[in-house]
Amino acid sequence: MRFRFIAPIAALLTIACTETNTITGRDQFLMIPASQDAALGLEAMKEVKQSVKLVKGKPAERVARIGKRIAAMSDRPDMPWEFVVIDEDVLNAWALPGGKIAVYKKMLDMMESDDQLAAVLGHEISHAVLRHGAESLSRAQAQNMAIAGLGMAVGAYTKSGETAQLAATLAGVAAQGFVALPHSRAMELEADDIGTRYMARAGYDPRAAVTLWQKMQKMKEGSGGQPQWLSTHPTDQQRIDRLSAKMGDYLAEYQRAKKS
Repeated sequence: MRFRFIAPIAALLTIACTETNTITGRDQFLMIPASQDAALGLEAMKEVKQSVKLVKGKPAERVARIGKRIAAMSDRPDMPWEFVVIDEDVLNAWALPGGKIAVYKKMLDMMESDDQLAAVLGHEISHAVLRHGAESLSRAQAQNMAIAGLGMAVGAYTKSGETAQLAATLAGVAAQGFVALPHSRAMELEADDIGTRYMARAGYDPRAAVTLWQKMQKMKEGSGGQPQWLSTHPTDQQRIDRLSAKMGDYLAEYQRAKKS
């Protein structure tokens, strides 16, 4: 009988923590107030700096220059923006809450132009502006609470610890496969769209965003990979198609920036 209380509690939690993003118009589940983003990002960046080697000199200056130019044209130019380059052979970049952005050396070396680098940085800047990190963390917290509650309810109902553990495990797999991962893909597509708008406003050619994903797609050819439904990211082709479909809007932003 205790199962009937889980769904109402989860529904109330979702309603209480749902906010409409004024940039995208999408409802976001956020248990973390925006006032905590800067502190979370600062603390996480401190830990990163203690555990990795950073690239200094002209490569880091290039990333900071382009990143700050794009951030200034974003919807949150007031964030305490910081851009670093991590000296590791990794094809990746990421954003922490509060505007802390990192690009790995391999990713930086792969960029043939400032426009392509701007596509990467615009994407990560938009993650920070749209509070995707806080959203992912909020969903993980709520998911863990729900799984723990399900395990306790099953245990109380069946009087079996093993059954309760199995229920919690299956719930975790289902949440990861059908809730967490698809939502992460949605956030990636949002970041592609808003990030390309930001780079165009800053005077970088938005067509480089398509070129970037075409390059990524070519690098992956023949490498196989996990099924799309288990991926945290959209396919490269999906990103290329969506960006190409909106390229007229991005180019209009770019032309306005060039005239100003």
